[in-house]
Amino acid sequence: MMRSSMRSAALGAAFSWLAACAPQAQPVAPPVAPPPPVAPPPPAAPAPDTLAPPVSGISPDAPFPSITNRELENGLRLRVVERRVHPIVELRLVVRSGSASDAERPGVAAVAGELLKAGGAGGMTSEKLVQRAEALGADLEITTDRDSTRISLGVTSGDFDQAMDILAAVALKPAFAPIEFNKLRTREVERVKSAARGSAAWAASMVLYRELFEIPTSIHPYSRFDAQPDELSKLTLEDCRAWHKTHFVPANASLVVVGDVTPDNVEAAAKKWFGAWKSRPAPNLSVGAPFPAQRQEVFLVDRPGAAQSQIYVGVLGLSRSDADHPALAAANQILGGGVSSRLFLDVREKRSLAYNTGTSLGDLAQSPGPLVLSAGTQTGKTVDAVDALLENLHAIANNAPAERELASATRFLKDGFVFRLETVGSVADLTSQLYVLGLPDEYYDAHRKALGALSLPAVTAVAKRVFQRTPVIVVAGDASALGESLAKFGPVTVLDPEHGFALKKSYPAKP
Repeated sequence: MMRSSMRSAALGAAFSWLAACAPQAQPVAPPVAPPPPVAPPPPAAPAPDTLAPPVSGISPDAPFPSITNRELENGLRLRVVERRVHPIVELRLVVRSGSASDAERPGVAAVAGELLKAGGAGGMTSEKLVQRAEALGADLEITTDRDSTRISLGVTSGDFDQAMDILAAVALKPAFAPIEFNKLRTREVERVKSAARGSAAWAASMVLYRELFEIPTSIHPYSRFDAQPDELSKLTLEDCRAWHKTHFVPANASLVVVGDVTPDNVEAAAKKWFGAWKSRPAPNLSVGAPFPAQRQEVFLVDRPGAAQSQIYVGVLGLSRSDADHPALAAANQILGGGVSSRLFLDVREKRSLAYNTGTSLGDLAQSPGPLVLSAGTQTGKTVDAVDALLENLHAIANNAPAERELASATRFLKDGFVFRLETVGSVADLTSQLYVLGLPDEYYDAHRKALGALSLPAVTAVAKRVFQRTPVIVVAGDASALGESLAKFGPVTVLDPEHGFALKKSYPAKP
């Protein structure tokens, strides 16, 4: 009885607890007004290639350093730039003769120039010569390009006189050791054989220069990008001696000194070490105008089985002394001068037709330099990549660039030049370039000023003048896979790089 009463009481308590926890009825709320319409999202930001460049600040006022010009009685020119911030001196003996002076001996300038160091000089073997330079903390360098041969040293100002001694020994008293000549010639032959087998860029450049600088009656001095193995094999030690005797004369040279020096100190040292250099007339290099391409055609350098191709599309630009050169430099920057250029954004980023692409604008002392569009790509994308390069070439030739493109290009060229003035070595190289190209001392400042004053009509006019020229198209790749397809651009000539670029096959044009 007690258990039943207790069970009833417990059940009653449980039901009372459940009733208390049950949800209570709520009054009905009035209907809620509908939410206001959602505003449309803001327009998407423009694509990266259409973004306006940041607002330009004030361009840095950094004129090129003043050059003091003097000349010894024998005709040697002295060009001195005082830069006394650090006890450092950079020396360049610049001879205004390079591979363009090879004439009927291809490769002689480069081999003779390297032999100045490799063959020993001033009674020292090559090993002793290098050791003496290194004892000064210096790196003795010989550089030969198309228009010059340069002997370079950089030392502390306390070792300036010893550096002049080394420079004079190399330039005026080379040993031309026969055994060193034979070793150097063998290395050069093997180098170009290896390049012919394995370097698409080297092979394409050989053909590009040959075709850009074609003349109907003889060989143009700038038509050789490099010597070929059989040409180097024919060189003799006497050829090198004769080249040195003809071209290493005071009237054909300039001593460039930059750093912690004074013009008087340089002149005194130059008289001491170079005053006895025998005066002779400077050689005269005759350079005629190249024969322009009459039709568009393709030169295909065969690399059987190659998975990749190197493409060059080239025209001749303008000489550095041309008043329109700043406008051409800006047009070149817009077309292919960097990661914001048209070629990079279109050919590489948008269409994925090349793993690298861009343009180069060369400088030559006695001729307009080559302006070259390039692309490295897969064999299967080669035809489309050539098409894309030509498309961009024609576009810049026929349509004015945008204001933002011109502003970005000129700002980069003007202000980027300031970084080239950071070191005495760079200033020495730039000063040497003025001499080699025959430009006035104030050229760099005038060039930057002209860049800042460029207008769209001026750049458009120069682009039409240069980019509308018939281009030379060179492809280094697998001819069996590409020959017929490339014929859409014009007749195709297939060349063998390992046998003197002899003709292998040809394909007629198939528009």
